[in-house]
Amino acid sequence: MRIIMTTVDVAMLRQANALPLDYMNYLEEEFLGLYQALGCGETLDGWSLARDGYMVVIEAGDNNLQPVGLRYGLRQTMPEFVELVEAGKQLIYRIGVLYDNDFMMLFYSMVGIHDVETETWLQEQVNQSERMVKADEMQ
Repeated sequence: MRIIMTTVDVAMLRQANALPLDYMNYLEEEFLGLYQALGCGETLDGWSLARDGYMVVIEAGDNNLQPVGLRYGLRQTMPEFVELVEAGKQLIYRIGVLYDNDFMMLFYSMVGIHDVETETWLQEQVNQSERMVKADEMQ
């Protein structure tokens, strides 16, 4: 699991080369979009998502999501939305979980890295909202 709250987190994730390039580019664009929407005049280098809800990259094998507030796991949540995002050649789930009126966590995951039950649940959530978007359409 990777947590993104600041530009330093984005830079460290990019430097680690832990994600496919299309996925990383999408996450960086997403972070910048959140800054534009929530930054309130702060400098990009001084801004953090800690107050509004941060970005969590779920990786293969991440079964314990308690450190980011999901006590019982992803399937036991009631997400506000689950979208399937096409970022270049990469398919990504984008999951919004509202913790309270002012704090929404955004979870990201590559399609196909979860157990069968979780993949089925995610696809059902996407199908319910009929949400598949291309990353370049989100701006």
